[in-house]
Amino acid sequence: MTDQQRQISRKFLAYKVFTNLWFVSAVWLYFYRIFITDQQVGILDGLAFAIGLIAEVPSGALADKFGRDKLVRLGQILAGCGLLIQAVGSSFLPFVVGQAIMMIGVALVSGADEALFFEKLKFENNSKDWRKLLTQGSQIALIGTLVTTILGGWLHTINPRIPWILNGSAFIIAALLVWSVKDERPKKARQDFLPELKEYLVDIKTGFKQFLTPKFRSYVPYILAVQGLFYTTGYGLLRLILLDRFHFDPFWGAIAISSSSLITVGLLAYMNRNADNLSEKRILVLIGVAAAASLLLSLADIGPFGYLVILTLYAGEHILQPFISEVLNNRAPEDQRATVLSVASFLKNLPYVLLAPIIGYLNTNGQLEYFLLAWATFIVGSVVLYLFTKKKDSHIDLTD
Repeated sequence: MTDQQRQISRKFLAYKVFTNLWFVSAVWLYFYRIFITDQQVGILDGLAFAIGLIAEVPSGALADKFGRDKLVRLGQILAGCGLLIQAVGSSFLPFVVGQAIMMIGVALVSGADEALFFEKLKFENNSKDWRKLLTQGSQIALIGTLVTTILGGWLHTINPRIPWILNGSAFIIAALLVWSVKDERPKKARQDFLPELKEYLVDIKTGFKQFLTPKFRSYVPYILAVQGLFYTTGYGLLRLILLDRFHFDPFWGAIAISSSSLITVGLLAYMNRNADNLSEKRILVLIGVAAAASLLLSLADIGPFGYLVILTLYAGEHILQPFISEVLNNRAPEDQRATVLSVASFLKNLPYVLLAPIIGYLNTNGQLEYFLLAWATFIVGSVVLYLFTKKKDSHIDLTD
C-alpha cells in the first residue's frame, strides 16, 4: 500500500467513525414519546423509510453524474441538519421535516461514499485490500456505535435533546473530514435541461439493467432475501419483536445487543486477519444458511437461547457487507459505480418497506410464525439460486 493509499484509508476510517456515532440509537423512541403519540411515531417512521427508498437510486445516478464528493458532503450535512431540526422540535411537524431531510441526506450518501473512496484508493481488483479496509472500518464503527449508544442513553436522562445535537454534529464533522477527498473523474460537459434530464433517467435505467446481467443477477435474490432480512432486523421492528418473543426485558435486551456488537468486533478482526483465505461463495452460503436457521429456530419458544438468533442476525449483517461491497465495486462499470451501489441499497431496503406492516399485523395477531417460515424458505431458495447461477456464470468476464 502506498503512502497516499494509507492517508486516504485513514481518512476513510475516521469518516466511518463519525458516521456511526449513533447517540440516539437507544433513545429516539423515548424522545419522540415526550411530544407525540406512538401512532404518530409509526407514521413518521413509515414516511422516513419511504422517502429514503424513493431517493435511493436517483442519488446514485446524481453522484455518478455531478460528482460523488459533492453528494457525500451535501448528504452528510443534510443528515446532520435533519437531526438538529428534530433536536429543537417539540411537535409532529418539525419531526417530519427533520426526518425527511435526514433521510434524503442518507440517501445522497448511500453508495456515493464507498464509490468515492474505492476509486481514490485504486486497489487492484484481485486484491483483498478493499475488503480488509471495509472490515476494519466496520470494527471501529461498531465500537463507536456501542460507546455512543450507551453514552446517549445516559445523556438522555440529563437532557433528551443532547443525544440528537451530538448525533447531528457528528454527521456534519464527517462531511468536513472528507472535504479534501475529491472525485477526480473527468467532468461531463453541461447540457440543456431536457437532454440532461433524459441522460439522467437513462443512467438510472442502466443501473437497474446492470442487475440483469450475468455478473450481477446471481446476487439479486440473495440481496433481497438475506440483506433485506438484516435491514428489517437492524433498522426495523423485527429485532425488538424477537427480543420480546424470547422474553428479554428492555435491560437484558440492551445487554444482548451490546454483547452481540462486541462479539461481532472480534469476528471482524478474525476476518481481517484471514481475508485472503475466506472465499466469497463460502461466506455467502454460510451466512444465508445461518440466517434461515435463525428464523426457523425462532419458531420455538427457546427463551434465553434466543440470544443465539440475535447474535447470528447482528453478526451476519456486518460480516456480509464487506463481501457484497467488494463484489459490487469490482463488477460495476467505473462511471456507474455509485448508481449500481444505490440500486443494491434500494433492493436491500425494499423488503422492509413492504414487510413492516405485515410483520406488525402478524405479531399483533400472534401469527408471526407465518413470516418466519416464509422468509426462511425465501432465503434458502435465494442461496440455492445463487449457487446455481454462480456455477453457470463462472466463465463470464467481469469487465463486460
